[in-house]
Amino acid sequence: MTKQIVLGAFEEFTPNFISNAWSHELSDTSAFATLPYWQEMARELDEGGFDFLFLAEAIGYPMREDGSVPEAVVREAVQIPVHDPMLLVSGLAASTERLGFVVTTSTTAHHPNLNARAFTTLDHLTNGRIAWNIVTSDNQTALTRLLGHQGVTPHDERYRRATEFLELSLKLWEGGWEDDAVVYDKATRTYADPSKVHRTTHHGEYFDLDGYFTAIPSPQRTPFLLQAGTSPAGRAFAGRFAECVFIQDRDLPSAAANVADLRAKARANGRDGDDLKVLVSASVVVGSTEEEAARLRASVDASVSRASAAALFLGWSGVDLMAFPLDATLQEVQTEIGQSMLGVFQRGDASPTVAEILDQLTTTIPGLRITGTPESCADRLQEIVEETDLDGFLVEHTHGGPGAYRAFIEHVVPLLRQRGLLPEEPRTGSMRRRVLGHDSDRLPPGHPGHAFRPW
Repeated sequence: MTKQIVLGAFEEFTPNFISNAWSHELSDTSAFATLPYWQEMARELDEGGFDFLFLAEAIGYPMREDGSVPEAVVREAVQIPVHDPMLLVSGLAASTERLGFVVTTSTTAHHPNLNARAFTTLDHLTNGRIAWNIVTSDNQTALTRLLGHQGVTPHDERYRRATEFLELSLKLWEGGWEDDAVVYDKATRTYADPSKVHRTTHHGEYFDLDGYFTAIPSPQRTPFLLQAGTSPAGRAFAGRFAECVFIQDRDLPSAAANVADLRAKARANGRDGDDLKVLVSASVVVGSTEEEAARLRASVDASVSRASAAALFLGWSGVDLMAFPLDATLQEVQTEIGQSMLGVFQRGDASPTVAEILDQLTTTIPGLRITGTPESCADRLQEIVEETDLDGFLVEHTHGGPGAYRAFIEHVVPLLRQRGLLPEEPRTGSMRRRVLGHDSDRLPPGHPGHAFRPW
């Protein structure tokens, strides 16, 4: 039986993301700061059968440990400008019928109470079409210099903080209000039954809270939980909490191993392994012929400079490639920032040189590359799913702008439907229903969130 996949579009609230090809002749991201720009994209994704729009986030821009900034960062718009994705979602939800939305926020940069309230608000406003992509913030230098944090937080400590952050969030979402707490009885002047609204008291290593959660329960209560990052600490965190994990492997055996390991970690935490879905990023270039697709791929690759690619890698990994000889490798390099990103290029004796890494980075940050006719692209996507047991793809735009996914929607999506990889009719309902395939909006049995209900 053919496995049905999930499709997301991979974006950031910036004129220049992932493909780094905003200067390509087909790109038009000049209006990225406006609502109509994103509404047009969201409507096209909605009508085209995508399950959700994934909005990444950058707390800051790429900078070195001393705070200096490569010139390419500002000149070529490498994570600057970048605007707040959370403020975009309600306008897009009102413009679409069924599209889901994934918003990224950081457990290192935010506070659980306000973050929980924001996601509950969006869950109400989208009628359950919201998900939280949980990150611990790779750009630690930006946190120090732009948000006043005291020094770099070690990688594994960030995950300890993230664990406490999420546990406190679950106390608020799952335990703050009982399902029938809101009475709305005018005759007795009772909006809510005080006996069914529970005080949350938490005094932990990183956070303190003593009081009531100020937002009423939303359709999902807890937003659908995604996570990016496959370091050992990240995998352990995902096995306990994540309902969906986003990986960036280009090597299919590595992707398959990641999928199996993540599901095994979920089962080790008493969860159903099928309640943890795994997606991979994929840059898909479609042409009417193989030659046309190859020419488009080459033109997109040629529009990216080494300097901008190195700057983006610096922001995501903390490693300044321009500080190394071109024939060096990163095998012995260590970082407290983006360990998953760095790990992609640490493969023992097979580790690529800095020159080879720069060449790869100018052809998109690591993720699968698929180039060809609609038929060959559909073939490759199907092969990837069959070889890895992946559950779907975060599709990267080929070039920037609202029409960036049009070729994929018009030419590849119909073939995926014909092959049974996508449903005949696009999925509807909450993010949890559409991604996990459950008949409930709420956290599935076995998820640790259930332990935070005191009632």
